[in-house]
Amino acid sequence: MAFVYPAFLAALAAVAVPIILHLVQLRRAKRVIFSNVRFIQASKDLTASQRNLKELLILLCRILFVVFLVLAFAQPFLPASDAAAPADASEVAIVVDNSYSMQNLHTEQDLSLLNVATDRARDIIDIFPASTSFKVLSGGRPGHGATVQETEAEAQLSEIDFSAKDLAASLPSAANQPSHTFILSDFQKSTFHPSLLQEYDSATQVHLVPIKAVATTNVAVDSVYLEDEFIRPATDNVLHVSLFNAGEEALEDVPVRLILEDQQVAALSVNLPPQQATEAVMNFRVEGTGTKEAYVQVEDFPVEFDNTYYFVLSSSANITITEVTDNPSSSLQRLYQNEPFFDFTSYNTGNINYAQAGASDVIILNGVAEMPSALAATVANYVKAGGTVAVIPPASGEEAGYEALFQNLSIPANFTGATAAGSKTNVAPPDPSNPFFRSIFSEYDPKMQMPEAVRSVAWSRASEDILEFRGGTPFLSRFDRGSGHLYMMAAPLQQEYNTLANHALFVPIMYKLAIGSYKQQQALAYNLSGGTIQVPAVGNLQKEGVYALQKDSLAFIPEQQVRGGKLFFDTPAAMDEAGFYELRLQDSTITTLAFNYGKAESYLAQYSPDELRALVGPGHANVHIYDGGEAFSVRDAFEKRYFGVKLWKYCLILCLFFLMAEIALIRLL
Repeated sequence: MAFVYPAFLAALAAVAVPIILHLVQLRRAKRVIFSNVRFIQASKDLTASQRNLKELLILLCRILFVVFLVLAFAQPFLPASDAAAPADASEVAIVVDNSYSMQNLHTEQDLSLLNVATDRARDIIDIFPASTSFKVLSGGRPGHGATVQETEAEAQLSEIDFSAKDLAASLPSAANQPSHTFILSDFQKSTFHPSLLQEYDSATQVHLVPIKAVATTNVAVDSVYLEDEFIRPATDNVLHVSLFNAGEEALEDVPVRLILEDQQVAALSVNLPPQQATEAVMNFRVEGTGTKEAYVQVEDFPVEFDNTYYFVLSSSANITITEVTDNPSSSLQRLYQNEPFFDFTSYNTGNINYAQAGASDVIILNGVAEMPSALAATVANYVKAGGTVAVIPPASGEEAGYEALFQNLSIPANFTGATAAGSKTNVAPPDPSNPFFRSIFSEYDPKMQMPEAVRSVAWSRASEDILEFRGGTPFLSRFDRGSGHLYMMAAPLQQEYNTLANHALFVPIMYKLAIGSYKQQQALAYNLSGGTIQVPAVGNLQKEGVYALQKDSLAFIPEQQVRGGKLFFDTPAAMDEAGFYELRLQDSTITTLAFNYGKAESYLAQYSPDELRALVGPGHANVHIYDGGEAFSVRDAFEKRYFGVKLWKYCLILCLFFLMAEIALIRLL
């Protein structure tokens, strides 16, 4: 045992005072004066030995009172158990995880984990002397990491609010690390890893303080996608919503709403199995043109940051289709020109506008008998650049141009030499589970009458066989080359070769082929956690200037670059609020973008103290993990390890105890 102020021990000489008083009191005779025997007080018989014992007990209480009073001023303590630990505690860092997972409730208090963490941070501040400086660190907070004194540190703890930044964003930098760093967090399994502690050298003592949540139940809107990227106004569109239940119990009748332009357009209730994703399908209509702000919302408590998923819908522009054919009365002209959302142009091989063809969404080679080498090269480059091409073979003609095209695109196809006199083979019914045929059949009949055709072109190893002949050979297949697609049909569209043009499947197949070529240049939504965003060249994007993302009165200028008629920029680090942001150039709005929070925070499963110890392992001797409970254990454990056990409080308690014991002996005995 040692003393903080050993000089006070000299005051133990005051023990002589009660001893002297005791000896003087024994020699003094006690005189009792009374006027009448009636006033003589009845007393108990008391032997000399009993009287002496009482006086000795009173003397002992007085002596111990003085002794423990002096010890309380001398402040005795037991030395620290970790003699090798750094004694310098002039600066301490306190990291409070304020990510959105800290919205969860504490296991023993009806408070959020963030509130409990800030309360425990205040207890940690009280451990250290008043001269200690503190760094209060939390993601997205002004004044993050500034060195302050105790009072201001407690004020900063009161200002901490939830942020989209994860725990890693709150940790101090490797430079100028204090000797002690406390990290208060829920330590999610989805976000925490020991590699986060590698920035700390062995001279820095890292203290992990887990804050345990009452449960890990949470429902999050994980993502949304359109069944058909081509959005048609005033027609039914289908939205797929992925919902994830991170808890260990199934949830029933979870309400889901779809809001479009602040109006609810769809709602349903879904059952969510535990710890897995469930897909909900919602139908909606878009009225009018232009960009529409939309979001999907679920009801879930207490973690609410991921209950809303924002996205942007834009009515699709018309699909441009270029047909190259030698048939002036092609059936495709009537088919595509009947729909206003198709811009259809037909050329023969002698007057092709290659510039317009290269700018179209789809190129259809319909029965081209002799393919010019320029056309074959243009089509091959068009596919590799991301375009969509449909090849319908000719009834007869020169094969060299097709062979050059197939060779350029590495397509293993060749002409069979079959004629119209050859035997036709029935096409097998389509697979209704194939995404290509989704939403085509209102009622699927596996015994439907199918067209028949003569196989003029044969191939193998396609990316996907959409339709097959009976027997398994492909009739209509898709080849993925580069970032584009080439669709191959096995027979010409002439009636004597192929009866598909007169079949009910012909229109939806050709429409689906064209609509499938449409690509949304702008994603439905983006993530606040980072990444490069590409915006297509539209309107005044070619103007010079600085582009900014604006939400209400807040404006953020990202790192940006314009090349190839497109704008590339990174999500600004300061952007931490989900919602809709206008991409602006000077005073004009280019487009509206939707941003959502990252999903790692939605998975609330956390490491227990024992799991953290096993995860960190013995290789991090400077990392200490505390058990959080009803009684906060960090203070006692830390003081015992680094400051020793302070005993002055116990001395003061014993001092008061012996004072009360003296009073009791005098009055009761």
